[in-house]
Amino acid sequence: MSGFPQKFYHAVFWPIRILMGFAHPIVHVRGLENIPDGPAVICCNHSSFSDAIWVIVCSHQKRIFRTMAKKELFSHRVLGWFITKLGAFPVDREANDIHAVKTALGVLREGDKLLIFPEGTRVREGDVSHPHVGAVTFACRTDAPIVPVFLTRKKRFWAPLTLVFGEAYHPQFEGRRPSSDELEHLTQEMMDKCYALGGMQCPSA
Repeated sequence: MSGFPQKFYHAVFWPIRILMGFAHPIVHVRGLENIPDGPAVICCNHSSFSDAIWVIVCSHQKRIFRTMAKKELFSHRVLGWFITKLGAFPVDREANDIHAVKTALGVLREGDKLLIFPEGTRVREGDVSHPHVGAVTFACRTDAPIVPVFLTRKKRFWAPLTLVFGEAYHPQFEGRRPSSDELEHLTQEMMDKCYALGGMQCPSA
């Protein structure tokens, strides 16, 4: 298992959950049984800054999900420190970030779970989803299953939230590694699965 320290996660789990409960007292969580014991790529739609925290605290896992997050979040000293303690690591979305790729692959190869928001940015109603192929690439290179996840897009104050973990699956492709066309297709398939859990169609171009 990964050597990432877990003590901070366990220390702040309930305080964070209680604080977030003031904004959304009711959270309907379904499909926890679909989270496998071993490594997995947890892929969720993305509509707000709090998405990662909701997925992490509502998953009730003994080990925290490691989260790939945009590097801009780490530029603020306090926020950067906090999310790093909660398992996040930065990725430069504008470049071929080899270090982030190696970290992501290492997380999965060490037996932990990797949380990714493939859309890369918040997609609200009326926006178009442009998912990146990284999540599928990591899954294919490590033979880790993908767990599609849907989280309520509109997070109105005090309104109930729904978080659904779908069935884990392995992307199917020809050959030793998927081609670029296959990666695009598999990525769209993955996002379709995420949104379908919420009874929605993926807002693709």
